[in-house]
Amino acid sequence: MIRYGRIARTFLVAEVKNELAYRLNFVLGIVEMLLVIGTSIGAVLVLFTQTSSLNGWSLPQMIALTGVYYLVQGGVNVVFAPSFEKLMEHVRLGTLDFTLLKPANTQFLVSTRHFRIVRVVDFLIGTSVVVVGLVMLGSAVTAWSVFTFVITLAAGIACVYALLLTLVTLAFWFVRVDNILAIFWAFTDAGRFPIDLYPGWLRFTLATIVPIGIAVTVPAEAISGRMSLETFIGMLAGTAFSVGFASWFWRKGLKSYTGASA
Repeated sequence: MIRYGRIARTFLVAEVKNELAYRLNFVLGIVEMLLVIGTSIGAVLVLFTQTSSLNGWSLPQMIALTGVYYLVQGGVNVVFAPSFEKLMEHVRLGTLDFTLLKPANTQFLVSTRHFRIVRVVDFLIGTSVVVVGLVMLGSAVTAWSVFTFVITLAAGIACVYALLLTLVTLAFWFVRVDNILAIFWAFTDAGRFPIDLYPGWLRFTLATIVPIGIAVTVPAEAISGRMSLETFIGMLAGTAFSVGFASWFWRKGLKSYTGASA
């Protein structure tokens, strides 16, 4: 674990230096993130001028859910999304050979090789928004809810990671899977609202096929005291299955890879 921690730190330092080489672009990226997140919070506030509850979700709980959404988005977009974009390029060009030759776990290397540092803003502001929601909730926050929130948040990010890994693994057979990923990112916008607001077919999609809904809603339920023990256990079991399947599928796909030297 220490060795892989050092590898990830080396990758991170290299990406920070690369980002700071274009400082204006970095600053503009931060401004863009601030505008997007500010608009999302403003939409929630406007919505609650017309109602006091959204299918049982109060304003503080919706604020917390919005924060969770950007925590999940930040966790995925900081490292996994840019790394998988490069992975598809390497598969297409046949240059994944250089990664396969390295004396380290290939899945770890392709998952953490690249960082999009500007998206840390998502994570930081998301944390701040969650804290604001917690302050508004007041006494509703307990030690148990904080514990389950942290665990389910990590599980939610892991679920989205597993789906992304599964989708990019398809590149070993179909080479270009950009359109599939575009559909995935389009569905992620639905995670801005609780999953139980949607009709049955869409609720099922956001809980299984594109798990952004459950990845956001369950942690928000945990921190607001709405989550049941059954949901907590189900989240952990589902995450374990998703990550296990994605790793198996990755190894299977890797056997079909044809490198530049083939």
